[in-house]
Amino acid sequence: MRRGGRWGLVVAAVAYASLLGTLVQSIVVPIIGRVPDYLDTTPAAATWLFTAMLLSGAVASVLMGRLADMYGKRRILLICLVILVAGSIVGALAQEIITLIVGRALQGFAVATVPIAFGILRDGGDGRRLIRGIAAVTVTAQISGGFGSAIAGLAAEYLSWQSLFWGSAILGVLAAIAVALWVPADPGQPGARFDPIGAIGLTLGLVGVLLGVSNGAAWGWASTATLGSLLGGLAVLVLWGWYEARRRSPLVDVRLLASPPVLLTNLAALLFGFGMYAILVTMPQIIVAPVETGYGLGDTVLTAGLVGAPSVVLAVLAPYAATWFIRRIGAAWTLGAGSVVLAIAYGLLALSHASVWDFVVANAIVTVGLSFGMASMPALVLALVPREQSAEANGVNTVVRTAGMALSTAVTAAIISAVLVEDGFGAGVLPAHGAYFIAFAVAAAACLLVVPVVALIRVPKR
Repeated sequence: MRRGGRWGLVVAAVAYASLLGTLVQSIVVPIIGRVPDYLDTTPAAATWLFTAMLLSGAVASVLMGRLADMYGKRRILLICLVILVAGSIVGALAQEIITLIVGRALQGFAVATVPIAFGILRDGGDGRRLIRGIAAVTVTAQISGGFGSAIAGLAAEYLSWQSLFWGSAILGVLAAIAVALWVPADPGQPGARFDPIGAIGLTLGLVGVLLGVSNGAAWGWASTATLGSLLGGLAVLVLWGWYEARRRSPLVDVRLLASPPVLLTNLAALLFGFGMYAILVTMPQIIVAPVETGYGLGDTVLTAGLVGAPSVVLAVLAPYAATWFIRRIGAAWTLGAGSVVLAIAYGLLALSHASVWDFVVANAIVTVGLSFGMASMPALVLALVPREQSAEANGVNTVVRTAGMALSTAVTAAIISAVLVEDGFGAGVLPAHGAYFIAFAVAAAACLLVVPVVALIRVPKR
């Protein structure tokens, strides 16, 4: 497995499989505004196409990651891909919104392919080969994330919205074939026992917290639904952690997660996820805002979508540049460097966002920072945990980063909706110019806080 072209095929298979985890998240972006017309439903119901995948992806990342360590990573990766194909077929055949939401929830299992892919790479490669494999997964994830929405938009426009789901099903089948042919089987942990009570507790806790964070702006942060979801979810997670810490064969090794290096790494992931996502919320709004606001460019949604296109070359090259830094200064400091680069992008946007080119440049800088962060985080996790817990630990790291992204969306939306134009055009309706400065400052602060956190991480020598 470690020699010659065989290792290249393994990397290609897991990179392609993990690509789907990013791709399927973006396929509904171009059609979300039309779903109410397609299926005779409400815009609020349509947003559950995002929420359902967020929740199932978070739960699946941890559960399937743990199952992969227990029963074999190749086997569980194939199961995730089969569930993805099933969800895509359900979505393609949907005639009502609830069926489509179920399909999206099943598609969320594709998110678990990423931590499992990192676990497979850890099993088969060490040193430079491992880091290059992580870079390959990062490249495919960035490219699919950047162009997934554009490709999906073209397919929906010239074919049908159902073609997005049929296409996902076909891609899932091809990924399953590649994994079955090229990824060798691994025994997992013979004798390991699954913890169903732990699985239920983790699911309820994660769903409660993420549901409250992602819907707080719509429900109202002081509403019974939001507070009930957040406090209930946190309470369940506390009880779950207490229960898991006393199990001989826990679903998740909370003692490992509580160790200072791993705990700090996940805190850095939370802050990084928060910082990296704010630009995706603010940038399109400024580009399409009317010029009468004094800050908006009055451009089209298409322009907002194409701002990231020039950065595709950086999306390919930057992860490999990150591997150079990881080998020389370590994964922790590479993560810190990527966070500083993200903060610089926000600083430049705060100074100037008067033309589309300002956003093109900022997006290019974000691509570099994002590449450094996304390549270094799994490398750091793999350096901190035992080989047999690699997929589990990366699954938890993925969930924490996802929580940071969800929190960033909620906080940024709250800032933009609270600070409104006071006089003149759009008074009391449109966000004020200062709202975006505040959003940029908060995101940049989150990015800069990553640096002191990673400075405290001590990677053991193995």
